[in-house]
Amino acid sequence: MSPDQVLALIAALTAEPDPNAFAKLKAGGSDPAHPITITPCARPVAPTEIDGKTVICGTVEVPFDHRAPEGAKINIAFNLYKAHSLSPQPDPVIYLHGGPGGGTVSRVAKTVSYFEHLRGRRDIIAIDQRGVDSSAPEMDCYATLGEQLGPVVEMETSADVPSLSLDFIKGCLEELAAKGIDYSLINTEQNAMDVPVVMSALGYDSYNIYGVSYGTKLTMEILRQNPPGIRAAVIDGNAPPWLPLYSMFWQSHSTPIRKTLEPCERDPVCNAAYPDIITRTFALIDKLDSEPVEGPNGKVGLEELFFAFDDRVDMKGKYIALSPYMPLLVDQLEKGDTTIYDRIAAGELPPKPATADADAARAAAQAAGLSADEMVLVDAMLAASEHMRIATETVESAARALETDLDADTRATDLAEIFDDKLAQAIQALDDREARLAAGRDYLDLRFVAPSVDRLVTLANTHFAEETAGAIVALARQLIPEEVARVFELIRIDNQATVKDVEGDLQLMLYACQEDFANGWNSLEKFRELMVAEGSWGPAMQDILVGWLAAYFVEPCALFEKHPRDNWTTVGSSDRPVLSMNGELDTQTAAVWGELAVQNYSNAQLIMVPESGHGTIQFSQCAKDITAAFIDAPEGELDTSCVESLRLPVMLPDGTMHPLPY
Repeated sequence: MSPDQVLALIAALTAEPDPNAFAKLKAGGSDPAHPITITPCARPVAPTEIDGKTVICGTVEVPFDHRAPEGAKINIAFNLYKAHSLSPQPDPVIYLHGGPGGGTVSRVAKTVSYFEHLRGRRDIIAIDQRGVDSSAPEMDCYATLGEQLGPVVEMETSADVPSLSLDFIKGCLEELAAKGIDYSLINTEQNAMDVPVVMSALGYDSYNIYGVSYGTKLTMEILRQNPPGIRAAVIDGNAPPWLPLYSMFWQSHSTPIRKTLEPCERDPVCNAAYPDIITRTFALIDKLDSEPVEGPNGKVGLEELFFAFDDRVDMKGKYIALSPYMPLLVDQLEKGDTTIYDRIAAGELPPKPATADADAARAAAQAAGLSADEMVLVDAMLAASEHMRIATETVESAARALETDLDADTRATDLAEIFDDKLAQAIQALDDREARLAAGRDYLDLRFVAPSVDRLVTLANTHFAEETAGAIVALARQLIPEEVARVFELIRIDNQATVKDVEGDLQLMLYACQEDFANGWNSLEKFRELMVAEGSWGPAMQDILVGWLAAYFVEPCALFEKHPRDNWTTVGSSDRPVLSMNGELDTQTAAVWGELAVQNYSNAQLIMVPESGHGTIQFSQCAKDITAAFIDAPEGELDTSCVESLRLPVMLPDGTMHPLPY
């Protein structure tokens, strides 16, 4: 932040609320048939936002079944971030998050950080899609969670990739059915119908869509339905429903390897140093399963090499600039040499400074052949940049602390926070695992009762020894009514945190199992058939990947009734302006799926971004600039020249860096 921005933030945090801000939304919105209810935004809101001034949060009431609009309703939660301009464009951008499952409304500051490059002239809207997080409070499976709390805790603390137990899924589906919830209506078709209703209720006649991951699939369904008002769409990390994606997930892991090594095969110098490097890499991964290489720091096997490629990026925007070293890594491991791998494992490669942009800038400077004196200046510039980053983080941390203090002053919550901490510590201190689980179940169940000191006293006396119970009871009896209410609010927050991961997985399955696994569209047989036909993965990796699909989707999806949809697997078409963005290193949605997503779109542009993962705008300013230019002028010609500069050089066997073609 600049000094002026810091002063403005302090003034905004300490000023009185503006009664005229978002007045129409506070009055119920623009469509009486779909009323808006304003709710406090989830904290932390600072450092970038002020609740009720720069952002407003709430829900829009929509039909649970759009084909029966007079029937049951569901509330779609939203955040609306005001444009920075005093004269904004009338067409905002709505962000459709990935998953399906795992919402975005609760992460107020984090969510909009992805879209600041679009916010200069346009409002930004984020929603939790139906059945997800804040748009699904009635779908929380707390009874099942209580019964399955032990397995859930074990899952969350396991070193392995977490997966829901079949018992939890079955119990949760039964619990939803017992509540009378027709979860077959948690689907992409209904989801797509929600979006234009929400935008109309918020007062927008025209809007742009930015979909990421599952959000691209949702965007494609909206384009298929073709409601009025869509000006343009960006689909970033594409998951087209007309591909059997769960039977093609192996390609999400083979494509980043191919896209990393293809420039080497196209370049005469690199190809001479590492001939046929793509085929050699896949062969080596499989060979290492049975013949790992013994190095000074231990064995390097299949998993070690696979994750060296796969873990360069993640869905949260992590990026490690290891691409320059991958051909040499493979070449050395083939010869029984672990030198490069050991340096990677030790964090020595890529060389510090360790920010993603700094790694790329330093590698590019080396590839340009700068002298030692010139590289000293490059490092000095990068060091200064790091100091500025630290200063910005310090300001943001202080702003969050100020917001927390002001919030606590407003609600007199200090004693409530202390009580909640003491209660949690007492539960964790119980010696017996079953005792901890029993206390945890009763703690979670407090969400369903009216706030009262007596409930807290009963919990303490039931589960704790006399001395501990006495201390907690004494503290509880000091709470004033506002503090009691805050304690129960904290219990609700703890409830949500406890189930977030498991219900995120369940939310994904509600969509995937009912839609994508209907009529054999995805299956183990198709998965193996397509993988073998493509030919990248050898037998060892084939078995590993098939086992993953069986455990995480095929077996759980057998518990769901299937609800096949008309035209779900038919290639969609649209004449709206669409920009398809894909990261070459994306391990969630293969970069090559982007072209298949827009194969029948008459007004689409396609861009593949090097050194980017899932959601390209997390990884480069170049991707942000391109998407901003597209939203400003969807029919215009895009300048994509910055993409070429993102290609990193390759390290040759003699240790020199050699530039690669785009």
